[in-house]
Amino acid sequence: MTKISDMGESDESMLIEEVVSIGGLKIQIWSEDFQHALEGHPEVTLDNVRTVLQQPVRVVESKHSKNACLFYSFEDVNEQTGEKHYFCVVVAVIGSGIGKMETAYQTTFMKFGKVIFEKGKSE
Repeated sequence: MTKISDMGESDESMLIEEVVSIGGLKIQIWSEDFQHALEGHPEVTLDNVRTVLQQPVRVVESKHSKNACLFYSFEDVNEQTGEKHYFCVVVAVIGSGIGKMETAYQTTFMKFGKVIFEKGKSE
């Protein structure tokens, strides 16, 4: 696995990109957080993160922190088991209209909590 710091970057976290999400929330993706997600979840790509932040099917407030939310997109259904797969990006709100990606991963369920956005319901 190639680490971001192995590609000529310094070990200090650098801003990779800022994505404007639903509601105009500007979400920063920092190299340190993106690398953390990559280390535990090889399915994570910058395109996956960008897509779920820009076009989530659901956004849920974290039960652990009211200053964090989970953005979900639908990935696919396992034809053999019928199990659904989702991609999740955890975002911490760090200021007025500004968020920061904490991690990202693939999951088989969406966590319960206060729904902030659901595709088709608030469009």
